[in-house]
Amino acid sequence: MQYEAILGPEDVLSERPFTNAENTTREVDVMGYMLEEERELARGWAEAREDAPQNFVVREQDAEGRRHLLVVPSTRSIVEAADVTAIGFFGRVREDVDHSILFGLEDELVERMARYGEAGLLSYYDVELVAPKGAYGNLILFSTPDVPEAWYRDEVHRRAVELSPGHYYEVRLHKGTVAGSLLDGGQIEVERTKYFDFKETEVWFGLRRFQG
Repeated sequence: MQYEAILGPEDVLSERPFTNAENTTREVDVMGYMLEEERELARGWAEAREDAPQNFVVREQDAEGRRHLLVVPSTRSIVEAADVTAIGFFGRVREDVDHSILFGLEDELVERMARYGEAGLLSYYDVELVAPKGAYGNLILFSTPDVPEAWYRDEVHRRAVELSPGHYYEVRLHKGTVAGSLLDGGQIEVERTKYFDFKETEVWFGLRRFQG
């Protein structure tokens, strides 16, 4: 991937405001909320021990009517997880597009979660955001230092990536880590944010490094 801009923690790219660092700060806060939801469940599974389910899938709406999808391929793996990699996906959706095909692809991904779990996937959490309307945020946790090849080279994931320009104006992809045992309460330390601008004929790629 060739980046048109590589930014430091405080750099400003005025012509592309969606790259402002404050967006990463806000979205990592959302990722932290999602992480705490998962921790609460994982602590319950730790206490339940052999009575805990082997895996976990829930689709529900919260009190505000927002859709939640959480998939945990192995409850034991997430209970025992340490030094976790956290990936966050946030995009500005196109309002005049039918996004049902993306939900269909998500269903296919759910069916493959056991396979991804063997490669290091700990959980996949998709939540509908309060604003903007129709937007979703993803938090994906891995036990591996980097995203496993089995995840990003999977044909369903690849199809979702290929469809992204037709469904989003812009996308921010965050990568961070949670040091120590996942159940201990460590926060997400963001390392970098990748930027994808789909508004023009040619896709614009950018990168912001917060560490290193």
